[in-house]
Amino acid sequence: MTKPQHLPGREPALPKPLRLSAGMPLDTVNGSMVCWRVAWVALALTVAGCVTSRTHVSTPPDASVPATVSPPPSASTPPAEKAPLILTGKASWYGEPHHGQKTASGESFDMGQFTAAHRTLPLGTRLLVTNLRNGRSVEVRVNDRGPVAAGRIIDLSYAAAQELDAVPDGVFPVRVRVMSPPAR
Repeated sequence: MTKPQHLPGREPALPKPLRLSAGMPLDTVNGSMVCWRVAWVALALTVAGCVTSRTHVSTPPDASVPATVSPPPSASTPPAEKAPLILTGKASWYGEPHHGQKTASGESFDMGQFTAAHRTLPLGTRLLVTNLRNGRSVEVRVNDRGPVAAGRIIDLSYAAAQELDAVPDGVFPVRVRVMSPPAR
């Protein structure tokens, strides 16, 4: 293969630089690409400097100051009792149309048992429900979710409403006190 001959007075032509799609020359030695690389390196160093955590140097405690250790609480001291949850609002009852249907707890609804439906209390919770019109009370167990009607805090079984003498009223004011959480 022979070397190309150069014309006197003319320098050999350099290859054309590669160009990006925007027409900007892709020159890795000179030009704007070097500026972008420098900018990226500067940004990376700045971010790395922000991310690193400072080292905490602790000094040993002064031997002249005695360490204080608080004794563990006495086993004979009972924990503070929580105040019982008491709710006040409107109650309603449900009966025959729901008798025999499955409740949220999985058992069949029995309108003759002292049970209740509550939106949030754990299933199995025992409640003392008091009719505020006549002062009568009944203990019920939460076994279902409800009430579905707005403005009511609890749905009672027919038997519980009958014990409260509230069947004719349909909707009546009550105070609900949590007696015990469900058995584990």
